[in-house]
Amino acid sequence: MDKTAFQARIISTFHNLKYVFDEDIEEGKSIQRMSTGQKVLFTGGAFIAGGLVAALCTKFPKSSDEEIHTEIQKLKKTCDLVGIRLDTGSIVLSLFIFSDDLSQDQMIGRSVLIQDQMKAFKNFTMRFMLTRMAVYANVFYIFSDSEKAFQFRQSCQANCKHGEFFKKIDVMPWGVDVSAKSVWGYKGLPVSMFNSKDLETKLFS
Repeated sequence: MDKTAFQARIISTFHNLKYVFDEDIEEGKSIQRMSTGQKVLFTGGAFIAGGLVAALCTKFPKSSDEEIHTEIQKLKKTCDLVGIRLDTGSIVLSLFIFSDDLSQDQMIGRSVLIQDQMKAFKNFTMRFMLTRMAVYANVFYIFSDSEKAFQFRQSCQANCKHGEFFKKIDVMPWGVDVSAKSVWGYKGLPVSMFNSKDLETKLFS
């Protein structure tokens, strides 16, 4: 499967997972936010957990798609595809990098740049009491060369994982071997919302 065909497969798969891509925003598609019902439930939960002050200090972001798209375009300098979900209060990014031509140092460097650029997305998350919700980035390093995919998994992937506990920013590196039709996740926390085998089925079936 060539790069163009696999990009189309990625976009279709992640559309079904409620992600919006930068190209979608350019074509006028809106990024889905939390529904009114979800906001009511979350505020009610905050009241139960922390009382009136907690409920009153729960703030939902009012950022525009244009503001978000500006930050996505900055991320696009390090990635081939950028998908985003905004409907949980947190921000979840799925980023895709075709990596056959990158050295291990370059892949690690990309992950560092991504972590730094994620900080701007905190402004688009929900505020709960004195803190904002998390920003997560699932970064998929994609290989058509199985040998390079194996080398990434053995000696590079762990070095592409970054997190800032108090700022709630996490870069979570994944590997995709297109030739072997294989997807594998990172080790450790945070617990991924994706299942490797499920993603394999969705991307390659």
